[in-house]
Amino acid sequence: MIKKLAFASMPLAALAAAAGLSEAYAGGAKPREAGVWIDDTGKGAVRIEPCGDTLCGKIVWLREPLDAQGEPLTDKNNPDPSKRSRPICGLPTLGQLAAMPEGGFDGGWVYDPKVGKIYDAAIVITDPNRLQVTGYKGMRFLGKSFIWTRATTELPACDAQANAAPAPAPTKKTAPANKTAPANAAGGDLPWAAKAADKPKPANKPDGAAQLGAPKPVPAQKPRPALTSE
Repeated sequence: MIKKLAFASMPLAALAAAAGLSEAYAGGAKPREAGVWIDDTGKGAVRIEPCGDTLCGKIVWLREPLDAQGEPLTDKNNPDPSKRSRPICGLPTLGQLAAMPEGGFDGGWVYDPKVGKIYDAAIVITDPNRLQVTGYKGMRFLGKSFIWTRATTELPACDAQANAAPAPAPTKKTAPANKTAPANAAGGDLPWAAKAADKPKPANKPDGAAQLGAPKPVPAQKPRPALTSE
């Protein structure tokens, strides 16, 4: 993690601008960069406000404040193991941004909890609702810039989101219980497939073909009358 003095390498003009900024704060005025800004991912918002003679910012809103286990998100990617349990909600993410004579703020730092890294930082208003945030290492022109959008409506505080009771999970409809097959005469349960098979079959009728082949009884012959001679 980079450690630096806020004004160690700043020119005298920048120091004068910072002094002027301090006087402006004393009068109650705030720079245009102050306010709540939704970051370029749309998943978080940072409140930027004066911190003495500089500007600083911290995370005040998260689209998804809980992890897969339903616990508040923590700074798990921080290279310092002792800081990995601190919550993302309220995490300082901007600091030591000093006013520049040409406008905007520079000479500060920005911390990205997604990768656990800190960079040199500069911010400047591009229009009333757009803030250009540049992270760099040493030379600003080699840095990478992102556009943050001013929050025009009030966002729920991430600590309130994390403390809210989670909505109950939808319940699935249970399938109706299987009907019990009727018991047979012996008292055992029969499966439905065996029901038809267990019905007693009617006795076989005599085979017609066998009846045709059986010899019919010959009727008894009537006695003929005895012949008489004339």
